[in-house]
Amino acid sequence: MSAQLVTGTHWLEPLLPSDFPSEILSMAEQLPYQAGKLAGMLPPETTACVGGLLRVTSSFYSNLIEGQFTEPVSLAPRAPKRSRKELTELAVAHIGAQEAFERAISRHSTVPWREFFSPSFAARIHRRLFESATEEQLRLADGDRLVPGQLRDAAERDVMVGQHAAPAWAAVTPMLNRMQQVYGSPADARTRLLAAMAYHHRLAWVHPFADGNGRVVRLLTYLQLHKLNLSSPLWSLSRGLARQQEQYYARLANADQPRRGDLDGRGQLTQAGLFEFVGFMLDTCLDQMRYIEAAMRVGQMRERLEKIFAWEPRISSAGVKPEVARALHVLLTQGKVGRADFKVFTGLGERTATDQLRKLVELGLVDSPTPKAREIFPALPVWFAQQLFPDLHQRLGPAL
Repeated sequence: MSAQLVTGTHWLEPLLPSDFPSEILSMAEQLPYQAGKLAGMLPPETTACVGGLLRVTSSFYSNLIEGQFTEPVSLAPRAPKRSRKELTELAVAHIGAQEAFERAISRHSTVPWREFFSPSFAARIHRRLFESATEEQLRLADGDRLVPGQLRDAAERDVMVGQHAAPAWAAVTPMLNRMQQVYGSPADARTRLLAAMAYHHRLAWVHPFADGNGRVVRLLTYLQLHKLNLSSPLWSLSRGLARQQEQYYARLANADQPRRGDLDGRGQLTQAGLFEFVGFMLDTCLDQMRYIEAAMRVGQMRERLEKIFAWEPRISSAGVKPEVARALHVLLTQGKVGRADFKVFTGLGERTATDQLRKLVELGLVDSPTPKAREIFPALPVWFAQQLFPDLHQRLGPAL
């Protein structure tokens, strides 16, 4: 490791330029509008159902970015314990951590914005993500052990990440405190959004932990968007980043570079590179929002359901009739329906409709709190959701 490591907090500059280009400001203003459109597309019950699925999606893609492929079906809450035991514990931990922090943020809505940039918050996320990891998963390249939640200055550890020499360990906490001071201070929503995207790069650049920084940074960004009421359970930023992984890494690396000249801001790092990265992140958010908006369109969803019910072996072998697809479509678009009404929507006789509903419950496509509950709710097992939204989980090649 070179002795000439960055030590001063001034090396973080520019942290939050005041002159973002107009096209970036325009994208930042589009996000709340797009999030609002998504929020009104589905009833709360279906949104919650899809939200559980999207936590699997975020875990799948965040791990894929790190080079770990985990079959999404095995991540589902109802997956057999045997399958869950075989998958990487880090993938399951990601789902649990995201859900737990989401609940905490919703429950404690008065938590100040600045707390989302505190060193202790980043450490809590790292600890939650890695506290259940195996000793083998915690083993670092040099044989040392990764301590969940431990910052590099506590470990007195310098690191090299590819061609990037992270700042000296002694600078980690001062740099995190400086970022909290800058990124935690804006009062308006648009500047807070820009701050969250800029922080994504700067935190990755500081590399506050010996390992696991990518997962922490992506989950932190998601939670900051959640605080801004922009995250929505219906879309996944990690999905967008994984599907553009080369560009994601390139934008991160470009923003690592020194200032390009007198016209490139006044800090130590390139302002133009930071603008490019923030623009890339905002564009990725919008792209993922638009993807799920198109996937959830009512007319297209019904057509896909009819095809799945006609051709999916698990459905046909269970004895489920194709015409039941229309009843399931009503359930998905309404969020909940009465048991008796669902049977009417099938267009089948009482006895046949009752038998068909029982089979849907057994397949996990319908949630019935009790065998004779008056109201039933939608369910989206991963195997079924992967057909309803065919591009949702896609392995993107061995390079990942």
